[in-house]
Amino acid sequence: MDKRRPGRWLRLLQGTATIAYIAALCLAVALLVLALIPGSPVSQELPTSALSATGALGGTAVGVAVDPAGQILLKITDPSLAQRLIYLGTTLPGLLLVAEIARRMARMLRAAQDSDPFTARTVRELSLLARITAVGGLSVWVVATVAEAALSGTMLLSGVQVEPHQSLLVWLAVGLIFAAFAELVARGVAMRAELDTVI
Repeated sequence: MDKRRPGRWLRLLQGTATIAYIAALCLAVALLVLALIPGSPVSQELPTSALSATGALGGTAVGVAVDPAGQILLKITDPSLAQRLIYLGTTLPGLLLVAEIARRMARMLRAAQDSDPFTARTVRELSLLARITAVGGLSVWVVATVAEAALSGTMLLSGVQVEPHQSLLVWLAVGLIFAAFAELVARGVAMRAELDTVI
């Protein structure tokens, strides 16, 4: 077996995490700049049931109607600064969280290339990543949901209507995966310490 292979994979993973970090930051900056430009597009999917006269839409064949339980994409033709900033709140927090997770992952993988990855430091980093992902994911979900509700309130005459599009379970699942890896590495560290005392 090629002994250089694990190092190659670590470098590949560290490079991928670094690229994800840079891409998420660049996209976040681009969205921030776009939000400040007048006339930037603002759109949102809203429940069809919140709209009036959707059953009378033209251009459909006989017997075809809009699904009242579905979603429809609406676009504000001339959004105000407040609407553009609220719209930014639906995407920016998630991008910043992804950037932070990728940055920490890249740093941890770089440290694993330079020295022994089975250390208490790796366990602490993975545990911290698990907490950041779970708590940060919950925060991102809440902020995005509130922003979507506020934006829908500026688009509908009937008031606030929102159905969260993002899944909170995805963030919690990834946090759980990081926590599981932290426990696996912690068990490896403990077993190595036991073997060192025997030898």
